[in-house]
Amino acid sequence: MAAEPVDERVRYEVTSFPDYSMQAGPRLPDRARWLALPYGFNPQAARTGAALQRISDPERRIEYVLKMFATDKYMYTLEPPRLGRHSVDEFLFDTKAGFCEHYAGAFVFLMRAAGVPARVVVGYQGGEINPVDGFMTVRQSDAHAWAEVWLPARGWQRIDPTAAVAPERVQRGSRRPAAPEYPFGIGALMEFGAGENGVAAQLRNYWDAVNNGWNQWVLNYTPQRQHKVLERLQALGSDPRVLGAIALLSTLLLFGRAWLVRRRADPIDALYSAMCQQLARHGMARAADEGPSAYARRLSQAGLPAAKSDAIARFMHLYSAYKYAAPVPYPNLAATLKRLLNESR
Repeated sequence: MAAEPVDERVRYEVTSFPDYSMQAGPRLPDRARWLALPYGFNPQAARTGAALQRISDPERRIEYVLKMFATDKYMYTLEPPRLGRHSVDEFLFDTKAGFCEHYAGAFVFLMRAAGVPARVVVGYQGGEINPVDGFMTVRQSDAHAWAEVWLPARGWQRIDPTAAVAPERVQRGSRRPAAPEYPFGIGALMEFGAGENGVAAQLRNYWDAVNNGWNQWVLNYTPQRQHKVLERLQALGSDPRVLGAIALLSTLLLFGRAWLVRRRADPIDALYSAMCQQLARHGMARAADEGPSAYARRLSQAGLPAAKSDAIARFMHLYSAYKYAAPVPYPNLAATLKRLLNESR
């Protein structure tokens, strides 16, 4: 996990376990969590999934949904039509067009309605092996979504609903579209300059290999170089002038980081924190799971003076709208919240 956005190359080691089983027991401890569905949404999909419970074998329920995707004129597209409130219903029974997130989400909804614990998984599918140096490049365009279902004695099993609709998408990845058909027999000419075997692709492979080699052998320290650097640092560490300079530099860096954090902080959030601290000092602390609207409702029953109660309610309403409602210009919001904060003292 990264504490800040990753905007440069990061080097780290990983260990893979291709053959694994997860929670492969007779019972799933937190089963209710993986069967939960949003209340009041997608009634048609909920009824369809519930009807599948007549099939006693969970694996046959999975096969039924995958067969429906494969045979009922569903289409894979990166430009699907927009969906409304009942997005799963509209996707499954109206548009039947979408990409991996649509199929994974709809599949998990149907499985949960059918009594099969399921969850959406997101990550990366595949990658590209550079034939020049043998390294694999995984790009953001390789992002993919699939599903996992839990089966007794087998644990969580990977299911990719997209493969039932567009197996070629899973085989070649999202950034390698099917080869277009060119008119007038110029396909060979186009392939010469583009495609996986084209001149442009080969040049890109060589450039990527050179860039990777630079990072591997020049920018990254070898163990020998690391050892030499440590020896030099140990020698410098015995010099009090160096230690003093390091302490001064560290102090400056800490103050600089604190200054940047204060500059980047949202002043509206800072005012909300001040309001919460002010109320906590008067014995009305906000609960950890309490949002501004719920907090305001509880404070309205605290028996505060009318003027103070109105100021708090107005403050919470404005802050909640700022954080969670559609963006609406509100001039002088910070000044208004600061005034309400003073009125609620």
